Amino acid sequence: MLRVRFLQPYLLALISLTIPSAVAAQVEVLSVRWTSAQTFKFCNEGNCETFRNIKLSANSIALGGSISIVNAQTGEIISSISVKSIKYGRQVKMCWLGDSEGQSGTYVTVGGCKM
Repeated sequence: MLRVRFLQPYLLALISLTIPSAVAAQVEVLSVRWTSAQTFKFCNEGNCETFRNIKLSANSIALGGSISIVNAQTGEIISSISVKSIKYGRQVKMCWLGDSEGQSGTYVTVGGCKM
């Protein structure tokens, strides 16, 4: 009984340190597919612009693939990016497709995301 009381603080600390990492908001994945394109944030030399009414050239992608972002109203290509990071939001079923590893300045947000 004394051992259990002695170990309780250690077990509580161990559990509280491991649970946050298991419930991370976003996880890196190798490929995804989605149902809807939502936004495209384009940054160039510190100037950023967000496009909301977009379509994409595909509805799935793997790391290293390229994707074109199209203005849904005009049909003009806004930009094309090579996807170097894919982050999956478990709770919101959204993904972020970035043009660089880690935190990307330029990225596409898609909804209905599945791994």
